[in-house]
Amino acid sequence: MTKKQLFYLRVRQTERDYLVTVCDKELLGKTICDGELELCVNDRFYGGDLVPIEKCLEQMRIATSFNLIGKGIVDAAVEKRMVNELAVMWINCKNNGKVGHVMFIR
Repeated sequence: MTKKQLFYLRVRQTERDYLVTVCDKELLGKTICDGELELCVNDRFYGGDLVPIEKCLEQMRIATSFNLIGKGIVDAAVEKRMVNELAVMWINCKNNGKVGHVMFIR
């Protein structure tokens, strides 16, 4: 991952929860497939502001839950010890390569 890589970040705040969703820029609007598994990276859930990694990590630190998809964002979360690598679901996608997916709840 490079420092200049951008990610889509969306934040939803309710009275009790602070949900953060992040996806690698190139995955928005795509369907990630591996055998019978299909995961849609749709704009309604993942779309938001296009931001650098630092902004994503900042929001993830204060989130009550976050949902990540993409090799770049998941690698960064593991590197910063926000996610244990054993908790990552790696999807080997024919069209998009190795894609990580994480759901985290505090």
